[in-house]
Amino acid sequence: MAKTFGIYGNPEKVNVRPTLEQLLQLLSPAESKIIDSLYHLIEKREHTSISASAMDIAEHSDIIFSLGGDGTMLSAARAIMRSNPDAQLLGINLGRLGFISEHSTDLLAELIKGIQEDTLLKESRLLIEAIGKSETNLQTGVLIRRDNLSPDRENERGDSARLLALNEIVIDNFGSTRMLTFEIQVQGSHLGTLRADGLIVSTPTGSTGYSVSAGGPLIEPTSPVMIVAPIAPHSLSVRPVVVPEWYEVDVRVWNDAGTPILLVADGQEEIVIETPALISISGHQNRLKLLRHPSLSYFDLLRTKLLWSADARSSGR
Repeated sequence: MAKTFGIYGNPEKVNVRPTLEQLLQLLSPAESKIIDSLYHLIEKREHTSISASAMDIAEHSDIIFSLGGDGTMLSAARAIMRSNPDAQLLGINLGRLGFISEHSTDLLAELIKGIQEDTLLKESRLLIEAIGKSETNLQTGVLIRRDNLSPDRENERGDSARLLALNEIVIDNFGSTRMLTFEIQVQGSHLGTLRADGLIVSTPTGSTGYSVSAGGPLIEPTSPVMIVAPIAPHSLSVRPVVVPEWYEVDVRVWNDAGTPILLVADGQEEIVIETPALISISGHQNRLKLLRHPSLSYFDLLRTKLLWSADARSSGR
């Protein structure tokens, strides 16, 4: 197992240090190279190179362990897509719900054995990208407000910007509470003009996230589709729409106040666009390579996380 392993974690999680210690102990006998973002948590350790950022870890690793919650997993996934799409990602859940980062720490030894014996499930997950620009300010109408992977880009202005998401792209107000107007085209066909507080375009992986809060369906994460879901639409007849992943969703958006809109990827990358704004969203050319324990299924995850097996009568109410 001569591989380079990356460890990307959230140092704020209570049990991250013992999990890191266990993981290093399991990996060390294989004499593999390890690079991580948690180097400062454990001193005087062997088999580990220098501490590294998410981008560096993604660039130089064959397999990356994400130690944290779904947010940590989303950062790692976007780093992989930016710098090394061939890297494989495996999530260890140290957070609360953990729909993407699904494995408990009890499975660490089995996961390492699965890597050694090549018995882990390999899933390919869709990511979506959005390109945003201003219809009126063609030169500086786009501001990069936040980028947790490359903070040096923040506050840059330009004619357009590109975002990448494993869960969802959200179009929202910025500096106003006015309702937004959306002209939506799907694969060149006019879907409709609607008024809503915002719009979500989600992957199947993200269907258990923000999208489901807006009334979107739960979709098995390897399904070849995207979800277009309005946030609090003005009309009760407006409903989420599921479209093929190879379609392009084009949106023209503005509000009556003339204030900018906010375009957000996975809650971690944000750009501000002067209105009217033009946004094109489509499936990314590369897929995330996800490793999963063969004993876990998506439907086990739904049943466990959403308590679908719970009997409401047992509460005594």
